[in-house]
Amino acid sequence: MNHFLLRFRQAIFSPIQKIQLNLQPKMIKGEHALLDLVDVLKEKHMNRYMIVTTAGFIKRGTLQPFFERLDKSRIAYSIFHDVKPDPEISDVEKLKEYYIKEGCQGLIAIGGGSVIDCSKAALACVQTSHLDVKTVLETGRVSKILPLFIAVPTTAGTGSEVTAGAVITDPIRKRKYALSHLFLIPKYAVLDASLLTTLPAKMTAYTGMDALTHAIEAYINHFNNRKTKKYASEAIQSIFQYLIPSFLDGTNIQYRLELLEASYKAGVAITNNYIGYVHAIAHGIGGMYHLQHGMINAIILPIVLEEYGDTITKKLAHIADIVGITGHTDQQKAEYFIKKLKEINRTLGIPTSIPEIQDSDIHYLATGAEKEGNPTYPTPVTWDVERFEKVIRKIQQGYSV
Repeated sequence: MNHFLLRFRQAIFSPIQKIQLNLQPKMIKGEHALLDLVDVLKEKHMNRYMIVTTAGFIKRGTLQPFFERLDKSRIAYSIFHDVKPDPEISDVEKLKEYYIKEGCQGLIAIGGGSVIDCSKAALACVQTSHLDVKTVLETGRVSKILPLFIAVPTTAGTGSEVTAGAVITDPIRKRKYALSHLFLIPKYAVLDASLLTTLPAKMTAYTGMDALTHAIEAYINHFNNRKTKKYASEAIQSIFQYLIPSFLDGTNIQYRLELLEASYKAGVAITNNYIGYVHAIAHGIGGMYHLQHGMINAIILPIVLEEYGDTITKKLAHIADIVGITGHTDQQKAEYFIKKLKEINRTLGIPTSIPEIQDSDIHYLATGAEKEGNPTYPTPVTWDVERFEKVIRKIQQGYSV
């Protein structure tokens, strides 16, 4: 598909995409919002819920007050906690089978993006029972509205509690499937700041930079509108203000809640205006080398923004204005903004390169990124495989601060 046809297709589809602004989850937020969820569940009168979380949350007893409240309210539930940090096809298959076996009618996902994405994919497969899991992921066949789905993020980064997408790893092909459909948007999003107070500092950094990447990519993409820009700019402003303080003091409830809301807003922004080449490249690197997604994004972000060049100068200058970065010209503001991203990475202890990338893998990674990014994402420019290879080599070698 040539450049003109690609852009024409995106321009036609863009107004339809914005319909998603009206399909956001119902939000429950606060210091102990998870306990408030029980009152909502009482009104649903369902036979049994599946609670999907991590073994760590179970072991630490973090969710015990929630379980006790459910027991007191006589709400039946089953627990599934066998989800890898980068969920694979097998994780989705196990969760689907357990959900059906236990006779559940709704699902509550309590965790980071891995838990929420695995839950989305599993429910999509429950509703498409005539197809196997791999076929659903490969084809994106989400044909029915999901059962009641409630997302409770325990990191402030992926925005999966509000997005219409899920990312699942294929360990054989060493790639990630990006499942996308309006039906994947959760019915409720529970933003409970108390669940983040034990989040390790490095995960605060990685997930915060993931959310920042979402917001920036949605802002600089083509075809964004006033509402999408508003969500993205508010997310950027909050992350600039609260990420480093939260990294330094993870017990501060205000910082945690601000970042949760910023992640949510960034999720709304990408649901309505997509991600870009940062993520297209990151998905391949993550699938190949099993590195943390937010860390990969943080390293790639300034490199891709520099490679976009003059096509995003004005938009980056606007973002610089939002976060209080000054300069004499738009070009200077854009340069200073990218420099600030590198400084934030350094403060958060994030590397400047990904030396794990092997020369022999670069063409495969570039081909995968080009296939994912074109024509799906309305990026500021359109790159071919050769250009992706050039950028991936830069990522391998790293940038200077």
